[in-house]
Parts: sequence; C-alpha cells; structure tokens
Amino acid sequence: MSRAAIFFLAVVTLGLAVLLAFLGWATIQSNLLGWFLLLTGLIYFFGVVIVYWIRGIQFRRPQSDGEMMKDERDDRSFWLIVIGMVAAFYLPSIEYLFFTAILPRGLRIQIVSLLLILVGSVLFIWARRTLGKFYSGHVSLVEGQQLVQKGPYHLIRHPAYAGYLLITLGLALGYSSLAGFASILFLLMPAVIYRIRVEEKLLAEHFGLKFYEYAAKVERLIPGVW
Repeated sequence: MSRAAIFFLAVVTLGLAVLLAFLGWATIQSNLLGWFLLLTGLIYFFGVVIVYWIRGIQFRRPQSDGEMMKDERDDRSFWLIVIGMVAAFYLPSIEYLFFTAILPRGLRIQIVSLLLILVGSVLFIWARRTLGKFYSGHVSLVEGQQLVQKGPYHLIRHPAYAGYLLITLGLALGYSSLAGFASILFLLMPAVIYRIRVEEKLLAEHFGLKFYEYAAKVERLIPGVW
C-alpha cells in the first residue's frame, strides 16, 4: 500500500469520521439514519486512533505473519472504492439537509432503510470475522493464505462488498437522495466491480484450479445472478 493510501487511512479518515458524525447529529432529529451516521463516525474515529496510533497496527498488510507474496501495486482499486464510498456515504445526508426533497420522505422508508443497513453491516462484519488475520484493506496475498469458502463466502465470493452496497443503498433510500443513488450506480458499483476483478486475478494466479472450482459454484455478489 502506498504512503498516500496509508496517510489517507491514518489521518484524512479521522476528519471524515468527524464530518460523518456531524452529519448524523445534524439529521438525527428528523431522520433515524442520523443515529447510524453518528455512531459510525464515532466508532471509526476511535477505531483508527486505537488501532493505528495506539496499537501501531499497519494498514498496509493483513495481520498474518506470512510474507507478502502478491499485491496490487498502484492502489487504483483502493482509490476508486474510496471515491465511491465517500460519495455514497456523505452526499445523501448533505442533500437531505440542504436541498429540497424530490423523492418521497417518511418514517416507513427510514425503517426499511435501517433494515438494509443492518443486513449490510451484519454481512460485512461476518465476512471480516471469517477472514480473520487474512483481512486487509489492501488487495494482497500473503504466505499461508487460504481460499476461504466458509461462512458468507459459502454464499457469495465477495460478501464484504455486498455489505458495502447494501449499506449505501440504505443510506440513499433513507435520505431519499438522488445523489446517493447516482453515487452507487456511477461511482461505487463500477469501483467494486473493478476491485473484484483485481482480487480474483490474484486469487486465480495463486490458487489456480481450486479457485476456478470455487468460482464455478459460488456467484460474486448476488446468488444465482452474478
């Protein structure tokens, strides 16, 4: 992972986390999703402080003790994901606060949105815990890497990304945000597809037939579709 990417994760995201918490606080009285933004911003802020600045755990690689074998050198997929996630997380609440509503708004929509966010969050956390020490924000393979096929990886090949998409879809719906839906369609979804292709290229090169057999049985993001 490049120094620019590490600086972004260790420093810039602290400011973004504070901004997210502020947007949650600003919308909390009229929209239930404000609680999600507020809590997410606070958790991420203190998580980065504890993990990186206090415990000194590096973002550049998984926590496995094995040597790095292969990785994405230019971090292109990382930056594409960052742009898509920032747009999809921040634009809905900003549109909600400062622009006249075009799409319908209401409590029922917010409740459905929170359910989407809950399912997406559970899916992401489940995937993260299943990967364990092999999880990393950087596309990489380390010595001793396993092709995980249990838990959510038995259902789809990229459950963490599916979780991202469900969460951002919930935000766009809950804040009745055209900008949010556009961010998912034109920024986040293309970034996720690109990152999936980068990851699967490394996996195919490393695991060979074992990966192709797994891919033939399990779809990427949507069971039975793709």
